[in-house]
Amino acid sequence: MTPLRVKVGNASPTVALRLRAVPDVVVVGAGVMGASIALELQKSGRTVVVVDKGDAVGSGSTSSSSAVVRFNFSTLAAVTAAWESAHRWEAWADHLGLADDADASEGLGPLARFVRCPMLFLEPPGFPRADATILLSTVGVPYEVLDEGELRRQFPALDTGRYHPPRRPDDPRFGLGPFGRLDAVLVPDGGFIDDPRLAAANLMDAARRHGTEVRLGTEVVAVETGSGRTSGVRLADGTTLDAPVVVNAAGPWSARLNVLAGVVDDGAVPTRPLRQEVHVVPAPAGFGLDDGGAMVADLDLGYYTRPAPGGTLLVGGVEPDCDPLEWVDDPDDVAPTPTVPCFEAQVWRLARRLPDLAVPHRPTGLAGVYDVTPDWMPVYDRTSLDGFYVAIGTSGNQFKNAPLVGQILCDLVDACEAGHDHDADPVVTNCHRIGRPLDLVAFSRLRSMTATTGTVMG
Repeated sequence: MTPLRVKVGNASPTVALRLRAVPDVVVVGAGVMGASIALELQKSGRTVVVVDKGDAVGSGSTSSSSAVVRFNFSTLAAVTAAWESAHRWEAWADHLGLADDADASEGLGPLARFVRCPMLFLEPPGFPRADATILLSTVGVPYEVLDEGELRRQFPALDTGRYHPPRRPDDPRFGLGPFGRLDAVLVPDGGFIDDPRLAAANLMDAARRHGTEVRLGTEVVAVETGSGRTSGVRLADGTTLDAPVVVNAAGPWSARLNVLAGVVDDGAVPTRPLRQEVHVVPAPAGFGLDDGGAMVADLDLGYYTRPAPGGTLLVGGVEPDCDPLEWVDDPDDVAPTPTVPCFEAQVWRLARRLPDLAVPHRPTGLAGVYDVTPDWMPVYDRTSLDGFYVAIGTSGNQFKNAPLVGQILCDLVDACEAGHDHDADPVVTNCHRIGRPLDLVAFSRLRSMTATTGTVMG
């Protein structure tokens, strides 16, 4: 809808009036989270407007996601959410409201695809394996513990030596070891989404089919309030978009939006933007997507990798102590190109695990920004400003949960707008595909810091 503008007297600036049609919800952020939230809220009967200052759906941090679907988290809630979400990715057409993939040609175009690929978790010394596998067993996620011999048999391309702690290549101790042999946990039902940006577009197209309005190139400069609650957002062009509910799904820009809403000191869980790099290298023989490979979370050496179509591997970091964290003040100022020091730190560690890896002569890949909490777990919650909700702090590990996050925020809005006190009596979301409840207290802004790996692994 085109904003109505009038000119008052001889004033040169135009004075923007309120939009004539008032939506029920404004979602700020058109990434995979914002798109999922818009779809579920619109399906619930609300009218939704999505605003994003970017020029395309999923063009922010979603576009640089490795889109890994895994289940080895440190908390029951995180494992439950990931396992439920995997079932939704596997039935993607159904989740989008299509009869089958063929229906995508009628308005949605091609669909993102869940690519099955096992996840191999290589443990650092002292890792509490029993705690992790109990969570998998409780939720019903199949797994297998591999001793060094079985690890070598199933993945002969891997060096199964233990090299902990992770070191940077300029450390004179980088080449030392091995200091023993690895055990591992293999989760066969993991995988990844082949095109994360397309997945966001699928969700937003489905939301549009239900009536959601999407306004790209639209920057929010203020959160409007009145009578103790949000009343909408003010945009950079001077217009005000009225709505009784606003959802912050702005990814790395979410902390800035919280400041505008006056809820920056609202809870115990702050967020900060963190620059990260992912590199692309050729997959060695025996470790490609269709050649015996697996996704690897290697906390022994301090990297993760996953196969990709075209005979390549994506390589990223898992925040080992030796790697400095690159916090940023403004996500818009982050250079999208990889750097030599980060490339060498991550890829050379992978080369220790895959001795046949051909390391490129120059960095290849991209950089993106995580929206990080101190415990590397998200905040899906209401705030002290009535009507203002957050889906933030996704910490580089929540893309996988996007299909469920829409339902989580819809359940929160339903309950809280009806007067339910979520802070005192947390809402429970029904994970209907796996038949388990998910207590949203785990994602509360008021939680004590969760005991996790303290890395993107969660």
